[in-house]
Amino acid sequence: MKRTMKELETAVGGLSNPSKMPGLSYGTPAADCIIGAILRKKKGTVCEKCYAHKGMYVFPVVKKAQARRLEILTTDLETWRKDMTELLSRKYAKKKGPDAVFRWHDSGDLQSLSHLEAIVQIAKDLPGIAFWLPTKEYGLVRKYLRTNNLPSNLVIRVSAPMIGQSVFGAGVYDTVSTVGTGEGYACPAYTQGGECGDCRACWQKDVISVDYPQH
Repeated sequence: MKRTMKELETAVGGLSNPSKMPGLSYGTPAADCIIGAILRKKKGTVCEKCYAHKGMYVFPVVKKAQARRLEILTTDLETWRKDMTELLSRKYAKKKGPDAVFRWHDSGDLQSLSHLEAIVQIAKDLPGIAFWLPTKEYGLVRKYLRTNNLPSNLVIRVSAPMIGQSVFGAGVYDTVSTVGTGEGYACPAYTQGGECGDCRACWQKDVISVDYPQH
């Protein structure tokens, strides 16, 4: 029997729907970031004042949902992948072009190489959706890219850890992001009410570097 959308959403722990972004997302607890948790304790890092540790993200209902998602994907990753693929396929069935975009982790980050491999497979199975994955798990991405290529609809932006740090990893990472360098493509969100508007630079492979202002 075909599952309902509600049943699928329950199976993956639900999706995030950031009001200022053009598509859906999926968030886990920022406290459980591997590299991010280390960087948060260091001055001058992009994680020191992480937005995912304040605002709506500290509401009990949000924290509970994020914890549930992390529990699900770390308990049975293969089932999570299949459920997520089915859910997104149905959620995006009528979305096309600039509306068919999805962001991995508006909060949280990769938990393992297997987690990254599952996300890659989801992208391969859903070629009509453009996926963007910002991450600070440099080692996991580097290990994957040694022997694999990414599908054209998945952009992984490895983030520079320090505010003002220039683009790094030339020849290893195809796309990156920085904070406060004044280099690369300047994110326009902070000049248009904090919203992406019609910008889709983060999802575009030909935009090598996106620079976000410090916030």
